[in-house]
Amino acid sequence: MKEFPGCAGINLTSSTLQIAEIEKVNNVLQLINAGQTFIRPPINFNTKDENVIQEQFQTAFEELNIKNSIVTNVISFTLPAELFITIQLPYDKNLNQQEVKEEISWEISQLYPHLNFDELALKFYEMESSLFPTKSNALIVALNKRFLKLIKNFCAKNDLTPKLVDSASITSNSFINFFYSNNKPITIHLFNEKKSITLFINITSKPAYVKVFPKRGNDFINKLLAEFSRNNIKKVLSGSLKSAILSGEELDNELLEEIGRETELVFEKLNPFGVIKFKQDTLPADLINEQFSSFVPAVGIATRFGQI
Repeated sequence: MKEFPGCAGINLTSSTLQIAEIEKVNNVLQLINAGQTFIRPPINFNTKDENVIQEQFQTAFEELNIKNSIVTNVISFTLPAELFITIQLPYDKNLNQQEVKEEISWEISQLYPHLNFDELALKFYEMESSLFPTKSNALIVALNKRFLKLIKNFCAKNDLTPKLVDSASITSNSFINFFYSNNKPITIHLFNEKKSITLFINITSKPAYVKVFPKRGNDFINKLLAEFSRNNIKKVLSGSLKSAILSGEELDNELLEEIGRETELVFEKLNPFGVIKFKQDTLPADLINEQFSSFVPAVGIATRFGQI
């Protein structure tokens, strides 16, 4: 592999490994490679034997690299939302950064007393305040450091340079806010995964509300719909200048129709290849339309090399 002005994004789920490789020419981002391979049996991220995960990851990467040979050695990664703590918490904006971190650490220790905070890699983002004007809110994203070690070992084995690691849902939402513009200041975004669905409400290209709904039992959709009934959210949805976007894995059509009926929103499935074009302006033959929105995390994390 050789260095070039770009980055590859890898999205790892329990059952798929996807890649999107991007280069920057004359300040324009272009896709030069995209593909996926399936992982059988699926990865169990809860296993205590991390060598098993490492072997499955490596096997999938080698298979994918045969079909979609990777040029760059600079790689960024997205992982499933199920591996992250993703919560919205209020904080005192008069505190300095260290004090905010300590306050957030305490909040997490109360919410997740079984977790060792020292084992978590933590990020927090200031959120848009329109929905909660009386207090400042932060989006907290935390990942067990063992997954960072797994990625570090994977990169060392394959002579790769790791750049970023992030949640697939957060990455997709950031991609929408940074690249997707339709002159509507409010964007309702649903990111669907095998084990959860995440609701984002973005105002002026900044998250104002984020909540993860684990798919435990059959009532997760009712909990999601109940969220749309909250007074402050209903007020936002009553305006006409809004758009609704679906990304991630395919959402069952019946569930999508139910969400549409209850919210009066028409969700558009985001095609990242319509936002970041292929260099040859031709989609790879093995990519099919139904899979496009699942590539948003890989494309999104690859584009961020030019944003930081």
